Amino acid sequence: MKSRNINEKGFSLIEVVVALFILSISVITIYNLIISTSVSTFQLEQKYLAKEVASNRIALIHTIEKPLKPINRNGEMIMGGQKWLWEEEINKNMSNEFFDFTISVRLENKDEYTYTTKGFIFDE
Repeated sequence: MKSRNINEKGFSLIEVVVALFILSISVITIYNLIISTSVSTFQLEQKYLAKEVASNRIALIHTIEKPLKPINRNGEMIMGGQKWLWEEEINKNMSNEFFDFTISVRLENKDEYTYTTKGFIFDE
């Protein structure tokens, strides 16, 4: 059996394995961070687009499509290159001076709503 010379240069097999283990853990952690950030960005974009659809509906409710009585409406709108479905529920408020509304927005191929908002309209 050879004895190891003190002056030999290089890394032992254990040192190389430990270094590769640390490197692989670092790469996996960075990869997971990138994937997580991409998913969060996509979800934030979807929520923003759904909110814009709801905001457009609110603007129409306050101007062109003012309700005269309680009503339920639904429709679709293209926003961000995607088809969004919206549903409005407009009811008379308990004070009879206001209508309260609920607007829910979802993507065409999804069952759950991406964004829902509620508010009030003055009954003139």
